[in-house]
Order: sequence, then structure tokens, then C-alpha cells
Amino acid sequence: MGSLTVETPSASLVKGAMSSRGRSEFAKIEFMDIDWTIVNKAKNLAEDELNKPILEVPIVSDYREPLTHFLRPGMALLDIGANDRALKLYLDRKLNYRIDYRSMDVDRTYEHDFYSLEDIGEEFDVVVCFEVVEHMSPGMALDLFRKAYALVKPRGRLFVSTPNVYHPMSFWSDSTHITPFRLRHLAGWMKVAGFNRFWGFRVCEMTWKKKLRYWRYRGLLRLLNLDFAPGVLLIAQKD
Repeated sequence: MGSLTVETPSASLVKGAMSSRGRSEFAKIEFMDIDWTIVNKAKNLAEDELNKPILEVPIVSDYREPLTHFLRPGMALLDIGANDRALKLYLDRKLNYRIDYRSMDVDRTYEHDFYSLEDIGEEFDVVVCFEVVEHMSPGMALDLFRKAYALVKPRGRLFVSTPNVYHPMSFWSDSTHITPFRLRHLAGWMKVAGFNRFWGFRVCEMTWKKKLRYWRYRGLLRLLNLDFAPGVLLIAQKD
């Protein structure tokens, strides 16, 4: 059975579908057929690398922080859902060397190197997709990861951030969010796409007030299986 294409107005229900940073508006949404047996098997395999309760997953203060640790001079980076190319400005401030930054977004409000993944004919050391997949159906996300896998060089990495479903409000605070992803589920999708190694992080700037609040309510958080970190980051490597 083929894929089902649902045409929607240009201001579709996936407004800013390339991220909550006010990114793109999709003119159509594709709901792909998914072999759930394969997805669940891959998810279970990925759990071997992400087998921790959410409150034991390491924290980073910014989802871009691990990216700066991985980058090296001259690396090629593709920013999917780049919107206003704010990531480039961030990297220009943080790095004391040059990288080959390319941006892709279906929205033409800003100038980009690419406006469709199908137009890209080169490979990259790093592909990033920040605050995008929660605006997609599961099938769209899987299709994105497969395309990203084809664009990443061997030993290259894919960086994906999304709201933390264990946070009470992070995912539900935006009506354009479609699919919640746990870290393990996200890794399962990427496993199906071909990626092999995974690193997971929670994203939260830990001020002393937040540390004190966590220490006070840590027992309740564990009891209710909740988390105070609003975001998560998953890094996948292509071997």
C-alpha cells in the first residue's frame, strides 16, 4: 500500500514544521506506512545504549553544547530547519575556527543553501535537526532520519533535539506539536534509518534555584516519573 498524501492549506496544521523557532510551513503532510514490528525491535535494541531512568540521563545546559565539542576545523555541517540561521551565529561566537555551514529549510522567508533535501547531492560530517521532529508525524520523522543517514559521512553524526515528554508542559505547551518522542523511541526510529551508536542528554540550564528545587522534590519526581528538564537531545552516529 502506498503512502497517503494529505493536501492542506499553506498555513498548515504543522505551522513552523521545521521547528518551534518559527520555522517553515508545510504545504502537505505525508503519513507513511511503518512496519511497527521493525520499529519496536529497533527501539528495544537501542535501549541497551539508553537504559537509564530519565532522571539519571546526563544534563547539558544547551542542546548546541555537545555539537561544539564534536566539531573540528573544516567539518561540513547541514542545519535542517535552519529558519534564520541562528545556529551559524551561535557557532561563529563559540568556535575559534571555521566550518563549512550549510542550511536547509522549505520556508523561503530567509535565504538558504537548500530548500529541499532532494536537492542536496553532497555529504556532511554533521547533520543537525533542532526542535523539528515533534512537528512531524512518526512516518515523516522516519523519512527525515533516512534522508539524514544518506547525507552523513561514515563516522559522522546526527544531532536531534525535541521536547522532553517527561516534563509536564514542554511538549503540550505548543499546539503545533504532533508527535512526542522519548529518547528510546527516537533512537529506535534512527536505528531503523541505519544509525548505530547513540548518546542521550536532557537539556536544562541548572541554576542554583533549580538545583535546590530538584533536591527538594526529587522523591516526588521519581514517584510520578516526571522530569524538570524541558528538552532532550539525541546524538546518533553512522558507522
